[in-house]
Amino acid sequence: MPTLLYAENLIKSYSSNTNGEKTPVLRGVSLAIEQGEILAIVGSSGAGKSTLLHLLGALDEPDEGSITLTYHLEAQEGTTKSPIRHNYGQLSDTGLAGLRNSMLGFIFQFHHLLPEFTALENVMMPSLIAGESHAKAREQASRLLDRVGLSHRLQNKPDALSGGEQQRVAFARAMVNSPVLVFADEPTGNLDAVNSAMLLDLMKEFRTESGQTFVIVTHSSEIAAGADRTLRLHEGKFV
Repeated sequence: MPTLLYAENLIKSYSSNTNGEKTPVLRGVSLAIEQGEILAIVGSSGAGKSTLLHLLGALDEPDEGSITLTYHLEAQEGTTKSPIRHNYGQLSDTGLAGLRNSMLGFIFQFHHLLPEFTALENVMMPSLIAGESHAKAREQASRLLDRVGLSHRLQNKPDALSGGEQQRVAFARAMVNSPVLVFADEPTGNLDAVNSAMLLDLMKEFRTESGQTFVIVTHSSEIAAGADRTLRLHEGKFV
């Protein structure tokens, strides 16, 4: 499979005190993510896993290094299509925001669902932000919630949903704009074994059906074992 995302020599530090001293978090990380794979990134707390995910997801910028997303479009027989290439460092804040909303998806441990909105409205939100009509956004969100087994929960707000149901809503929200690449930061951290396995199964099904690529930061040995490939981060470097 072609390389979807390539990161080279990522370095990131954060200020740790009022003296302006910086604590290094990533110390020259490079990786290639193949289009269509499920990649797990593991490591102890403080190893830099979430920081790396934020950089790859264009939620933060590295101090040094480069990240390039190259999406290879499927061509019809007898034709060729040039890949879509985005160099993060060459994009404006507006360009990065557009990239996140159109090509990237995010799933977090604590769901980050909007408490005042129903499951359906939460899943509709990225489509509405992207300029989709209300009717089309509702249709897409309803279809995805049905796909993850929540057609009977469309009008429930997050506080009326179980943890597993909330995470499935978050998964549907991440998928609503048909992202090329989905980042999941400890997505099963608050789930039991049954719901964890269900979430991984959903990732595999969507990868098979739609070709999505998933990058999962996890402490779960079961999730890591179910991925196509696992990388271990230790003190800001892959080992």
